[in-house]
Amino acid sequence: MNEIGVLLREAREARGMSLADVSEITKIRSKYLEAIERGEFATIPGEVYLKGFIRNYADCVGLDGGQVVARYNELRLLKEAAALKQLEEERLERVQRNRKEARARRIRSVLQTLVWVAIALVGAAGIYYAARAFGFITWDLPWLK
Repeated sequence: MNEIGVLLREAREARGMSLADVSEITKIRSKYLEAIERGEFATIPGEVYLKGFIRNYADCVGLDGGQVVARYNELRLLKEAAALKQLEEERLERVQRNRKEARARRIRSVLQTLVWVAIALVGAAGIYYAARAFGFITWDLPWLK
C-alpha cells in the first residue's frame, strides 16, 4: 500500500512542490498528506475521505486522480485477499490442531478407563483370594482354577 504514497511523493518532488504547497492548493491538512505519503492510511478519518484526499493530491501533482484511486482500490483488495487467505490458513491449522488434540484426549480417556478396569479387576481378585485365605469364602470360581 505504500506504493501510492511513494508515487504521490515522487510526483510532488518532480514538480518541485512542498507538502505545504500541496496542502494550500488542496486544502488537505499536512498531517494527512504526510500520512498518505508514508502509507499510513489508518490515520485518515474514513475511507471516503482517504480516497478523496488521494484523488485531490494526485490531481494537484499532475497525475490522474481517478487512476491513482483505482490503483489504491486494487492494492487494498489484494491486501484484503491476502489477509483473508492468511486467516483461512490459520483457521485450518486450528481445526487440524483441535482434531489432533481431541484424538489425543480420546486415546488418553480410553487408556485411563483400561487402567481403572485393570486396577478394579486386580483389586477384586485380591479381595477374593484374601477372603478365601481367611475362610470367608468357601466356594470356588470355576474360571479361576
